[in-house]
Formats: sequence, structure tokens, C-alpha cells
Amino acid sequence: MENYNFIESGLIFGLCESQNYKAFTHPVKDFSQHGDTYKFIQEHLDEYSEFPTNQVLIEKFSHLATDAQDTNFQYALAEFKKQVMFRHIVSAFSENKPVLEQNPKKALSLIMDGLHDVEILHDADVVQYDCGELDRFELWKDKNNKRELGDGMIGIPTPFEVINSTGMGWQPGDLITAYARPTVGKTWLCCKIAAIAVEKGFKTLLVSTEMTQASINLRMDVILGKMRGFNLSHSALRNGNEIDENEYKRFLRDSDSKNLLICDHISGEDSISLPSITNLVRKYSPDLLIIDGVYLISQEGNRAAWEQSHSLFYGLKNLALSTNTAVMASTQATRDASDMYIPPAPNQVAFGDALIRASDVAVSMSMMKDDLDMPIQDKRQIQFQKYRDGDLPFNEFEFIWRVNNGHIEQTNASI
Repeated sequence: MENYNFIESGLIFGLCESQNYKAFTHPVKDFSQHGDTYKFIQEHLDEYSEFPTNQVLIEKFSHLATDAQDTNFQYALAEFKKQVMFRHIVSAFSENKPVLEQNPKKALSLIMDGLHDVEILHDADVVQYDCGELDRFELWKDKNNKRELGDGMIGIPTPFEVINSTGMGWQPGDLITAYARPTVGKTWLCCKIAAIAVEKGFKTLLVSTEMTQASINLRMDVILGKMRGFNLSHSALRNGNEIDENEYKRFLRDSDSKNLLICDHISGEDSISLPSITNLVRKYSPDLLIIDGVYLISQEGNRAAWEQSHSLFYGLKNLALSTNTAVMASTQATRDASDMYIPPAPNQVAFGDALIRASDVAVSMSMMKDDLDMPIQDKRQIQFQKYRDGDLPFNEFEFIWRVNNGHIEQTNASI
């Protein structure tokens, strides 16, 4: 078995990369020598939103093995797991040594129980409930500190004040779905969700199966412009009409949204598939993945439509969980939702039962009419069809929908 110091040092250096850090599930107590260093990495990331450099770690923790800096992370992780299991097995015997001397039969039973616990603990398919451990208390304390130090929000802020008011935004592993009839505004909603995340510093990957990157860019311009105090016109930018050229150039010069990635195709593929999107997520490690037009994602095989739909929506949920990413996806309501002024129900989405079961949050959208039954162009009605974390104060509300200048915002009016 490799030297503990070398393996844990290699692991520590590797954990200063976002993808490795997100996938690492071991608590501090699993380290035999460098638990304090791992805790320092966590605290540094919380305070500065970036990982400490290797040099900082070496200067602060002189017992780190500097020659482990180039160790392959996956190798170090595999060896670390072996070492943790070895210590757990040894503990199962050593903790029962006093009993073994007095009552071998009882000791045997205790040792077997202990080894069974070790087997469960190291089974990748299950997680043992750690009764009496303080890890979750530390997790709560960390969340509480973030709420006190920040704006009272844990996770990624949303366009929905009814959710933001709970103090919990989009969380890693969440699947959020939105659906409506064509032309109601699903893409605009996706862009608004992306813009809010980007403004708060969350890396966002927006995958569009319907629109080009250039089209998405123009929508993001007017939405982000509105949020930053600029008055841009989507129709003018799209059609080449007269604009305030200095204002647009100033907006573009001031914009530095490197944490927004947009994809409208996958190189070497005829269409966008779920495996190809998964590869993008693993490559770029976004905090939020948005898929606009999920119904156009290609499916493999000749399975029945209901099987493909079930596979798609549960595949999205598995993607969210396995990569620790919040995932938002939009889809279309069917022709059964013929009334454009009533938010479609789940049974008006193709295989909506699978969508609803897999989603943590599901919302539907529709256009609105006034008291004289006349269409209201600058408003939308949004209805929550599912909210996994409990009841909301109300589940139906209005949105200001002046998309030409990027003004998309929930009103105070509930319906």
C-alpha cells in the first residue's frame, strides 16, 4: 500500500481543480494526515470563490509531500479509498480487542457487524446514515454563514421571487422543467434564467436545439443590458435598425460574461444528444445547465416513444445528480393545449408524466388576456405544476414580458 502522506498529498493537490472537488464525497475525518488541509481548501473556496494554489498549500502545510503534485488524481483517489477501507477494517478489529479477550463469541459478532458496516460504507451504490456524526451540522453552519454574509440566498437565484423568498435557489442536482405552446416565450425564459445566474457569478452552459448561437447572443444582450441599466432593442439589433451605437458599444465593452457558455451544435454530430451534452458538462463543469428545446434531443435505438421520453427525462435527472449540476430544460406542450391563454397541464405535454416525476420544479407558461378578453402582449402567466420542497404561498403569478428591451420580471400580482 502506498505511503499515506504521498497519496493524501496528491489527492489534496488534485482537489484544487473544480471537477475533482465536486466529485469528491469523503468527509474530513477520512483523511489520516491531511484533514486540516482539506478543510482549509473548503474554507478558502467559500471565502474567495477560488482554490488556493499549490504554493499556498505548501507554505501553509509544510508536511505535504511536494513530489506528489503531478500525481494522477484518479490514481490517488483509488489508493485513498483503499487506505480508508484498510483503516476501517483495522478499527473493526482493534475496537473489539478488549471484548475478544473476555468474550470471543460476542467479539466475533461485533467484528462481523463492524465489517458489514465497512462493506456498506464503501459500496458506491448506497450511503450509510451516520447517526451521531456532526458533518451535517457543519454543512448547516456553512449554509447559515453564507446566508448571513451574502444576500440571504443559498444556491442559484431564480426569476421567481416566490422561490427566492424561501432562501433556496436552484440547487446542485435539481431538475427544473418549463413548458408552453410555441411562441409563448420558453427561450426568453431560458435566457432570463441564464442571465440571473451569470450576473451572480455562476458558470452557466446554455444548449439550444432550436436557435443559433447568434440569436441567443442578441437575446442575452438585451436581457443583460436591461439588468445593467442599458436600454437596448432586440428588434433593432436583429433587423439592423437604428440604435444608440455608443450605448451598445459601451455595453459590449463592459460585458465580461466569460462564465456563460452557449452551444447550438455538437462537432461531428448530426444532432445534439444527451451523451454529448453530458460530455460538455463533464468538460466545462458548469453550475447550471440550461437546455432550450429538450424535445429535439436525439434518442438512440428503436424504442417506443414513451420509453424514449422516460429515458430522456430521467437521464436529465441522473445527469444533474451525477455531475452535481442544476439542470433546467424547456419543452413544448402538445396541440391538446390549444388555448394559448391557459397554462398547459402536465397531461398536455408529450409523456408529461415522466417529466413531472423526474422534475424537482416544473412550471408552465401561457399568454394573458385583459378583462375585455383582449390579448395582453407584455405579460405572461406562469403556473407551478410541481415544487418538490413543499408548498409555495401561491403557485400562479404574472410576469412582465417586455422582451424587446429585455424586461422580464415577476410582478407582485398572484393569480
